[in-house]
Amino acid sequence: MTFQEFHNDFFQSLSGAYSKVTEREHYDSQITLTDVESEIVINHFGRANIHIGNVSSDRKLSSKKFLLYPNLEQVSLNLVFPKPHKAELRLYLSNRADFKPTGNSIWFLYLTKSNEIVIGSMSEQEWRALGQTDDEDNVYQEDILSILSETPSIDIDPKGCIVQRVIGPRVSYARDPRLAAMRFDLSGTKCEFNSLHYTFVGQRTNKQYVEAHHLIPMKYQHLFSEPLDNLSNIVSLCPNCHRGIHHAVSEYKYELIDGIYQKRPELHNYTIEEIAQYYNALRIID
Repeated sequence: MTFQEFHNDFFQSLSGAYSKVTEREHYDSQITLTDVESEIVINHFGRANIHIGNVSSDRKLSSKKFLLYPNLEQVSLNLVFPKPHKAELRLYLSNRADFKPTGNSIWFLYLTKSNEIVIGSMSEQEWRALGQTDDEDNVYQEDILSILSETPSIDIDPKGCIVQRVIGPRVSYARDPRLAAMRFDLSGTKCEFNSLHYTFVGQRTNKQYVEAHHLIPMKYQHLFSEPLDNLSNIVSLCPNCHRGIHHAVSEYKYELIDGIYQKRPELHNYTIEEIAQYYNALRIID
């Protein structure tokens, strides 16, 4: 499968691909590259520089250099077209090179911005968890509560703009809690995935407790020209659904995203797959 915007942003790559390793591929210590994977590898090494035939017939030409994720140490792996006159491209796994993905794990490769090729593997659980934390969310939820309880703890400049916070080493994008408060009013302070999800009455608001979530996460604002902190993109969710959309297994996460997406026709200029990829929730093809 081709890297989506999410993957290129996470790995800081130009392009990439990933797929699931089958039990047979692990047993045979070889992976047959898909069309996308082959294209990346052939473009990088050059078709003329990839050996045609058995590895043993030209070990020097068969051996190719990769950087192994995550430490980016250089390793050598054999890559060949095993059969003349056929497009099948085969990569051989190697315990010696510390690249021997287990069955049902995810293997991936990508090109860096310095035009180096990186290869790696991890369990599907690790893969699904990539980029799914939001260090700013607790601060955001507290800002919303301060607005709703009329005890502001946030800085607002004379023009009515929220003063941008800096949290951690990366760029932080301002989130206006007043928009979230408006969304809560529109939803009747109910969960917009399922309005029957009852929580509890919040001490500071005296209303049912809900949390605000940006369906297209704010951390990807740099990929969009329009602001993601807008009323259409903000969703009122019960805490269980809010945690689920970040941390549930991919099938349930996709169900949550799709349920919300169907109720937001104003976001239908994006496909459900375009939004789900930011949660790494797309189905992985073997």
